[in-house]
Amino acid sequence: MRPLFERFLWNSRLTVIVGVFACVVAAFAVFIMGIKDMLHMLELLYAYVTSGSLDIRNDLVMVVVEILDTFLLGSVLLIFAFGLYELFISNLQAAEDSVAGGKILVISSIDSLKSKLGKVILMMLIIKVFSYFSEMKPTSMLELLYMGIIVVLVALALMLSKDKK
Repeated sequence: MRPLFERFLWNSRLTVIVGVFACVVAAFAVFIMGIKDMLHMLELLYAYVTSGSLDIRNDLVMVVVEILDTFLLGSVLLIFAFGLYELFISNLQAAEDSVAGGKILVISSIDSLKSKLGKVILMMLIIKVFSYFSEMKPTSMLELLYMGIIVVLVALALMLSKDKK
């Protein structure tokens, strides 16, 4: 009875494949959203070139920031899918054989998956802060001080997330 239960328990890890598949499908959906945003950016670029409007330029900058954010989100989903697969199912032989795969896709533990995801999520947050700052117009010295403190905290977060060699 015990060997049967242990085999069942061990094989239950294969249910993670549902999450892996869902993350890959979601990543494709997010990349399609990014492509749609790219088309919108091209429309704005054409409108900006023909009119030179400052409002269109500001919209164009915001769309570019959103495109970065969208593609980073797709990357997070893919990294998470790869990590789940490698941790629970099997090593990705194609990733181990690939030059690029050895740099980013080989996940050996939950901690390495958290580290890789954390860095990408940090970049997404930095992009969000940049988009908020591009819309803000500080009206007092205190608001300007708060913006400066946020910039210092972002720089500190980047410094702390750097790999220690």
